[in-house]
Amino acid sequence: MGGQNFVVNGGVKMPIGFRFHPTDEELVVHYLKRKALCLPLPASVIPEFDVFQTDPWSLPGDLKENRYFFSTRSCNGGHNKRKRVSGSGYWKPIGKEKPILASGSNQVVGMRKALIFCQRKRSDETKTRWLLHQYRLAEAQMSTRELHGDWVVFRVFQRNRQAKRHGVVSNKSETIDFTVEDCSVFGPPQPASPCSSEITEVCSIGRDQEESSGFVTSSSSNCSMRKQ
Repeated sequence: MGGQNFVVNGGVKMPIGFRFHPTDEELVVHYLKRKALCLPLPASVIPEFDVFQTDPWSLPGDLKENRYFFSTRSCNGGHNKRKRVSGSGYWKPIGKEKPILASGSNQVVGMRKALIFCQRKRSDETKTRWLLHQYRLAEAQMSTRELHGDWVVFRVFQRNRQAKRHGVVSNKSETIDFTVEDCSVFGPPQPASPCSSEITEVCSIGRDQEESSGFVTSSSSNCSMRKQ
């Protein structure tokens, strides 16, 4: 695949049966680092695009696949901003930057920051399932003289739907947990079935009636015996 160009109309068009799924280390060492050093890449599969220009669903490429983009920090406003406006919302950082270690030596080769896309609705924010991973080279990797631009690489993808707490169908297992009622699926919670209590009550009433009738019969017989 070396030397081939898979970038078509700003997105990636892979041959049938091929998927581009690099590890964090591969993405940083073999793509981002070589891009920053102006060296040939293993394959032209990552286009240059400013991901903060539009909504994540409007970015080039297949929405069902992970999409990767090169960009420079000058284009996206650096990496110190907490919120980055983008389209109809903004990207909000979540958690802390995580180091990317080289296999074998455990040397830090890069850093990864996670962001979630939030839509603006009046004064409230609505978090979506769109996530963004920003990768940058570790500062100790090389001097700025060697670099040809302050490059970063982004990975945009949708988080899988997770099973809710209150008995919702899971995408993976497609089973329903009936231990907790879910109003959204089964309607409002219904009270416990009164069948058992009604049966018990009827039985107890029947026993009371039998005992009462037996008592009356016994009393009547005793009275008649006395009269005799």
